[in-house]
Amino acid sequence: MSPPTRLFFCCRYVPRNVPTTEKYAATPSAGESPATPPGIDDDVMGETMDKMLSIAPIEFLEKRAVARDAVRQFFKTQNYLEIETCAMRETTASDVYIASFSTTTYDGQTRFLQTSPEYAHKIFLSKYRRRIFEFARVFRRERAGKVHRSEFSLLEWYRPDADYRDMMDETEALVRDVTKALGTQIWRSGGRKMGAAVAVSPEPFERLTVNDAFLRYVGFAPIGLSREEIIAAARRAGCIIGDDWSWNDVYFSVLCERIEPNLGMDHPTYLCDYPASMASLAMTRGQGDTAVAERFELYICGIELCNGYSELNDPVELRKRFELDNVERAQLGFEQIPIDEPLLSALPSLGKLGGNALGFERLLMLCLGVDDMRDVRIDV
Repeated sequence: MSPPTRLFFCCRYVPRNVPTTEKYAATPSAGESPATPPGIDDDVMGETMDKMLSIAPIEFLEKRAVARDAVRQFFKTQNYLEIETCAMRETTASDVYIASFSTTTYDGQTRFLQTSPEYAHKIFLSKYRRRIFEFARVFRRERAGKVHRSEFSLLEWYRPDADYRDMMDETEALVRDVTKALGTQIWRSGGRKMGAAVAVSPEPFERLTVNDAFLRYVGFAPIGLSREEIIAAARRAGCIIGDDWSWNDVYFSVLCERIEPNLGMDHPTYLCDYPASMASLAMTRGQGDTAVAERFELYICGIELCNGYSELNDPVELRKRFELDNVERAQLGFEQIPIDEPLLSALPSLGKLGGNALGFERLLMLCLGVDDMRDVRIDV
């Protein structure tokens, strides 16, 4: 039995060891043609990316412009600088199940289309330590569906002297400003669950730890359990689990099938305090099996909107994470990703830093009540 695939559409990076039912070279070698992506997810339109040619209704494109203006006004009032970084760099995300596009320069050098501007932002912040944001066009060689494209708009921002709790506060304020600018009274979506609707209210967004979410929906807390213990607990909760699944395989299976469909269905919900193995580029706190990553994702109507961290600023720890990624890549026969030395050199200068990346088109979909990303963008 193979563990399920989980696609992290809005995240900057996928945590290591994300289970998948299909192994394919996430990043082709220079000069290779990209492998055919795995089958389409269950929220897909039944078309491959090269057939997804459409233009959104003009009234929705006008609303998109209103939302962009609202975002820029929000950040202006918070003293943020809008920047624009390169879409191509010499390195890319090393996570095994992040699929990057690559190309070759005129002199034969490999360049990767960026899956997030995170690395570039942190290098910038090592020189100019100030609040920044970017409307980035990013690229993931992944499945296309109603709530995802291989090329999409990611709103990413960083705030010095902040942590993930501060970023949750700021993200809520931003979402409310955009919602108000669009005149939205009810967030709606059919992208994950048909007819999902959440009334806009002044009540604070819910903050739910991973352990508390599991306790609420499946009756056990995963963080601190051994592999054998989490398998047994998941089976008692009625989940079908393979005997050879890893701890992360079990965690993701339960999260995808039993937790995520319930998140943000009554009110916007932050899922936070992830297992340390899911830290990616976030800081962790605590020791051993009970350590947690200072990371959050926001859900509305079951849709994941963003991925934020207390940003890791330890180059030794990050190098270890990169090296572990490449070890796993070698085991799977995937291309090795060059370690981003400029990023590692930048980390000690970052100090305390909060960051977030938000799927701009997903927020538009929720505010406008449309179920398909094609209704808020130009796919030509």
